[in-house]
Amino acid sequence: MEMPFHRFAGEIRNQNSRLRPNYGATGGSQAVSGDGGTSDLYLVCSDSSLSVMPFDALKFFLLDLFVLLALAIFTPTCTANAQSQSDRDKTPPRQSPAAKRGLDFSVGPRGLDSLSYNGQSLFHFSQNGQLQPRKSVFRAALDMLLSRSPSPVATAKKQADTIDLGYPWGRISCAYAKQGDKITMRIEISNSSAEPLNEFSLRLMELNFPSVPRGGTLEAGMFGFGFKGPEWPLYRYPPSIPSVADPQFVVPIVRVDYGTAALNFCSDDLECSVDVPYSTNLLAGTSYPFIVTCRDIKPGISKAFNISLRFGPASARVQDLSADVLERYAKKYPFQIDWKDRRPIGAIFLASSGINVVTNPRRWVLNEGKIDITTDEGKAAFREALLKLADNSITVLKDVNAQGMITWDPEGQEFLGSCYYGDPRLTPTLAPETDFKADRGMSAIDEYFDKFRRAGLKVGVCLRPQQITMMDGKPVQGAANNQQAAQVLKDKLAYAKKRWSCTLFYIDSTVAVTANSLDPDVFKAVADAYPDVLLIPENESMRYFAYSAPLNSYVHHKVTSTPAGTRMVYPRAFSVLMAPDGDRPEDHDALVTAVRHGDILLFNGWYNNEGVAKIKKLYENARR
Repeated sequence: MEMPFHRFAGEIRNQNSRLRPNYGATGGSQAVSGDGGTSDLYLVCSDSSLSVMPFDALKFFLLDLFVLLALAIFTPTCTANAQSQSDRDKTPPRQSPAAKRGLDFSVGPRGLDSLSYNGQSLFHFSQNGQLQPRKSVFRAALDMLLSRSPSPVATAKKQADTIDLGYPWGRISCAYAKQGDKITMRIEISNSSAEPLNEFSLRLMELNFPSVPRGGTLEAGMFGFGFKGPEWPLYRYPPSIPSVADPQFVVPIVRVDYGTAALNFCSDDLECSVDVPYSTNLLAGTSYPFIVTCRDIKPGISKAFNISLRFGPASARVQDLSADVLERYAKKYPFQIDWKDRRPIGAIFLASSGINVVTNPRRWVLNEGKIDITTDEGKAAFREALLKLADNSITVLKDVNAQGMITWDPEGQEFLGSCYYGDPRLTPTLAPETDFKADRGMSAIDEYFDKFRRAGLKVGVCLRPQQITMMDGKPVQGAANNQQAAQVLKDKLAYAKKRWSCTLFYIDSTVAVTANSLDPDVFKAVADAYPDVLLIPENESMRYFAYSAPLNSYVHHKVTSTPAGTRMVYPRAFSVLMAPDGDRPEDHDALVTAVRHGDILLFNGWYNNEGVAKIKKLYENARR
């Protein structure tokens, strides 16, 4: 079957580009925070008060550069101060004996005095092991440059390997213990102030590695760039992948490979975020602070958290060192998708931004855009063209043995600034010609979907978590937020399910007003309400895979599988991989493997093309 509107061949790629913007090889920038917003709250300890300071991830990076420049300017003074402090504490840095194998550490009054693994000391100064509240960047710079940082009051130890630090707002205690090559830290924070500690960050230590470490979290990022796992230098991870492992989104493990050994930085009880956010010596890239962030410590309340650093040989895998944490996370946030059909899915676009015909304001691609919806005769012609496209699409889908199709735009694309609309309820309003019945009892759009269902194919539409408001007769997309997005999606889904029996739902623009991916609980709520549908969100975090099959783009970003980190937690997780042009020779084996492991390929399903033939071959090879 020849493509019926070859003049718009270039627009086909434009449609896919609009579906998933090309962010390039290194990905798009994303502000990431623990609460789904761009601003985190960090405790700032001053001489006489306790306050909470807003923190933006991008600004934090820029501010860090300021501090590091300041450090470089005042290097002689800083070095002298560090040496003086070292003399006062009488705990100079020491190298563990070369013969000492495994993990070795000692505890001082304010934290660790020493830490080594297989004879390699990981502290540059003895102060590197001091546990302390993390301060704002500006305050840390001022304290360092002006030498007016207040010290915590260290009280007498109640038991061995335990520290107890007092502050004007409360206390921090930490009990260190050794279990094989694992150092555990049980941290208790007591808030005796009148203000809640909504987010409280602690620097546990700063480690200095013998070479630039590689690693990061097990998160692939909102666009899936990290699908192969944390394999980049620790100070240079892709911008769309957060450095913090927040258990609300991803298993709280940060992997660090430093050549001679490896370690996993873990929140053992899944109660804290763990983070290795930046290097403190940018030129060398070998020193890193290890940060935990705990939440919701109300006045008069104490909370305990369990953290660990797990060491192993360079060949040790994440699951070798932290299988218990992976298992605990999967039990707390269990995998709940029951979607056995993994055959390909066809994407259908009924309209195009490249159509500009006065009598075709919805930009329908039918009849090469030569549509007139201003007359009954033109509406009847639109109806016939729409149903003909359905027949052609069914032939293509059947040839590939597809499970079904998703129609992105039954509402048309008249107002490009709000497309894709993602609200099937507005189809009669935004595209009233779709309700044209002529002498038949079924509207054009209803008969369109009915044709696919009668052919034994699943049907679906595009949804968005944003709510549209009509302003001066034009649709305007509102901002999505975690509090309302689930209900918005459920209302839209219910309409499409009832009217057209839809079960496949691509969910576009799954970002909050802050530009962060929506909270995974949004998709859990929708999946709980509709367990018999497949949700395909545009963006992702690890926990999305427990409730959905996120979309990743092979054609734009060369993502060829569900993220490796995700499958450590959810072995049955799967993705929908956008591959409208099929595969490239160098990626053929990878996509065949992806299909064998349950990933679903998405292709252009409304006309015959070379990509369709490649999709068919990929599935044939996967069955061998």
